[in-house]
Amino acid sequence: MSAGELAVVGMGIVAPGVTGPDDASAPAREAAPGWFRADVALPGRGYRRLPDACKYLLAASRLAVRDAGDRFAETAPDDRGATVAMNHAGAALLEELDGVITREGAAELPPSAAPFIAMSSFAGRLSIEHGITGFSLTLNSPVTAGLEALAVAARAVAAGRARTVLVGAVEEALSPSQAAGGGWEAGAAVLQCEPATEGPGGGPYGTCRARGGFLRPDAGAGDAAATFARLTGDDPPARVEAVLDDSAVGTAAARWLDRMAAGGCEVAVVPADAQAGCLTPLRRVMGLLAREHPAPARCAVLAASALGSLAWAEVRVAPRGTPATGHRGTD
Repeated sequence: MSAGELAVVGMGIVAPGVTGPDDASAPAREAAPGWFRADVALPGRGYRRLPDACKYLLAASRLAVRDAGDRFAETAPDDRGATVAMNHAGAALLEELDGVITREGAAELPPSAAPFIAMSSFAGRLSIEHGITGFSLTLNSPVTAGLEALAVAARAVAAGRARTVLVGAVEEALSPSQAAGGGWEAGAAVLQCEPATEGPGGGPYGTCRARGGFLRPDAGAGDAAATFARLTGDDPPARVEAVLDDSAVGTAAARWLDRMAAGGCEVAVVPADAQAGCLTPLRRVMGLLAREHPAPARCAVLAASALGSLAWAEVRVAPRGTPATGHRGTD
């Protein structure tokens, strides 16, 4: 096992316009009415009254677990874990519940929705769905939380707290009163991860490791360069996909990436708005893992928020002759 490194054995995604992991790197699309069919993705009882974001998360997790075969079921419940990242998920619901309390009183809160006042309830419902009793953690931060969920999962696996972890990011569009020219990201992406093993790729899709950092928005150029040097290391990957906004931190990250590009690294910048959620960076990790690579490939995803949080995920992609389709989600 490689400490801090995870093998990705299953992937699942539900998002507008996305049919499977091979589409994960496609630009995020605004959700049109009816884009997600819960009755198809989650047949059976007990799902209809769940918040939309919770449905996205459960549907993506089912796809990831199914994609990995019987590996999850063969793992003891106490050896299963979950790390779930979110930023906007539940925000529209909280606004709705606040309105009920203000107009009618707390006694009138709908019983099916009231538990989701706590953001940890989304990961809790995921744990119930899959019989996870090892650990369940929720991470809430703009842009970087999805990659932070990978880092937390890797530390937990290295410490022996779990043998398999569902790592997910979920977002739901903000309400019209909350959105200010952004915040419409919706959907969920889930990776089923296990301890990395030696050998090419380390897993059916490959391996990943992640770490974080912080850059003060008012930091000088020298401090910024030192921060990004520590984050990205001195052995650049072949390709970096960066999710950046136009803030001071995003601009500093772009300057550092220009230096990496001058050294021969291929760089792709994915623009993020001021109300960006945390789903896109994890989608980018999934997209890299799903691509066709005739030989092992080393890539990375960088995420930076205007508040100063930074996250870096290094991906080693297993050689594969055709793009990975995984199990397709609901379009």
